[in-house]
Amino acid sequence: MESFASLTAQLHALPTRTPDQAFIRRYLGTPRPVLGVRADDLRKLAKATTQRYKQWPDAQWLTLLDHLYGGDIFEQRALAGILLGALHLLRHRLQLAQLRAWLAGQVGWAEVDTTCQSAWTDKEVLARWPEWDAFLEELSASSSVSLRRASLVLLVTSLRRSADPRLTQRALANVQRLQHERDRMITKAISWVLRSMIATQPDAVRTFLDAHAADMQSAIVREVRKKLETGRKSGKVSTPAHKEGTSMP
Repeated sequence: MESFASLTAQLHALPTRTPDQAFIRRYLGTPRPVLGVRADDLRKLAKATTQRYKQWPDAQWLTLLDHLYGGDIFEQRALAGILLGALHLLRHRLQLAQLRAWLAGQVGWAEVDTTCQSAWTDKEVLARWPEWDAFLEELSASSSVSLRRASLVLLVTSLRRSADPRLTQRALANVQRLQHERDRMITKAISWVLRSMIATQPDAVRTFLDAHAADMQSAIVREVRKKLETGRKSGKVSTPAHKEGTSMP
């Protein structure tokens, strides 16, 4: 596909930070080579791509996304997630089975999260709630750690903006199902989901934490309680790197 080849060439032409491959792959959890392209440059490339091909029908975008999600380098997969966030109409119409297939092929928190943070708002999710509710429940029961993480992270944006009881109940049900796990892909996502809820419903988080703290890793309880008390995940002052979202939430 010409556009896929063109985008790949553009990725390789962007400025990179030439990261140590062993370190960055271990950190991101990806088995793929990492070019070290800045997130801002990926977003600019995604914006330019959506403008260049704005007349494309859904089928062409889906084909391009299929290629990117199956890419051999990390940035191809990250770009796919950013593009999905920019393609508002396509995202509204996207079959959740297709989303599941893409997510199932991702490895590590960074590959999963670039798609899960593709700006599905509370209104978008609630407009198709019966589908989303069943989808999120299914992901939480998957044998794939990537899909189990997705069952939590897909709710983060919505929970920050809405205290709708349907979102709350699904989020807490998924947390309760996964709270015994010790994989950092899951424990970090549980902490993130609970902290995201604090903006709109701190009392619900406090009540849930009091009831389930004994079943969670102490780090989750500590981070969520700190957020409830101070508004921060930890007592540390945020650095520019943290603000760019370069660490696992």
